[in-house]
Amino acid sequence: MVVILEAVSGPVLGRRIEVRGGSIVRIGRTGKSDYPIIEDGYLSGLHFAVECDGTQCRVRDLGSSNGTFVNGSRVTEQVVQDGDSVVAGGSTFVIHVDLLPSITGVGTLRSVTAPTPLAVATKVMPEPAPQTGGYSPAETALLTALYGPGEEVFAVVDAARDSRIPAFLDAAGELYTPLQSPEDSSKSAAFVVALPADSRLVHVLIKDGWGRGWGFYGTSRAGLEIVRAHFTSFVSLQTLSGAAMTFRFWDPRVLRAILPAMPAGEADAFFGPCERIVVEAEKPAMALEFSRSPGRPRQQTIVLA
Repeated sequence: MVVILEAVSGPVLGRRIEVRGGSIVRIGRTGKSDYPIIEDGYLSGLHFAVECDGTQCRVRDLGSSNGTFVNGSRVTEQVVQDGDSVVAGGSTFVIHVDLLPSITGVGTLRSVTAPTPLAVATKVMPEPAPQTGGYSPAETALLTALYGPGEEVFAVVDAARDSRIPAFLDAAGELYTPLQSPEDSSKSAAFVVALPADSRLVHVLIKDGWGRGWGFYGTSRAGLEIVRAHFTSFVSLQTLSGAAMTFRFWDPRVLRAILPAMPAGEADAFFGPCERIVVEAEKPAMALEFSRSPGRPRQQTIVLA
């Protein structure tokens, strides 16, 4: 199942926050939260959490100053249903509960047949060369994993995770583009950026962003515009009820969940022009690398430290 909080009033009107089965998303004003809403000055740094166990959804106040309200009543903890309203700070959200739609966005249920086993391995990185540019041995191992011969590296980064990201992109001077067209840019704050190995932005993303859920890395022999055009088609999906939703697939937690579960044809469609996708593991000392292979994608765990 997937639970969507749709902002129907307040400074982020129209934004949709997704919470998938088995996960907890903490919402607040600052980067201490899993989903920061910096535009709402009435939110506490950590304001409330949405917990989804796959069968029900629960809203829990996190000791906020102004309280969390469900259907007009202040709550400490409350199970919510489809159509309930949640007020926190200066924002009002409506709860939508739906089954997880297909990654292709056609609104159909996933296959319930037994999946083909995922090829999983541990990738042992070669002994890193002496560090330059202030990188630690673990960071150097990550760079070695990212930059293979003949492949261009790009990143999909989420500006909602850190308010400094747009400034970093502007200052770096690398090619980047919003994941969505300008008329749809209010629905997400994700950008696709080209990352030459000598880019100053690489240093920022590795030093500041790794382990903080800023996004993911990919490699491709195609250019930035082709990669961007491919992933744009996955941003807007339809739920089973026909409603449009924003699929924030660039969140490392989402990629770690969906890529191992994709059937072969669906995985091939998602990879598109990409050869590999590298995402932080739950422990930042490890990375997960997903690459094309016959059938479902091959997964390798890269030990960085």
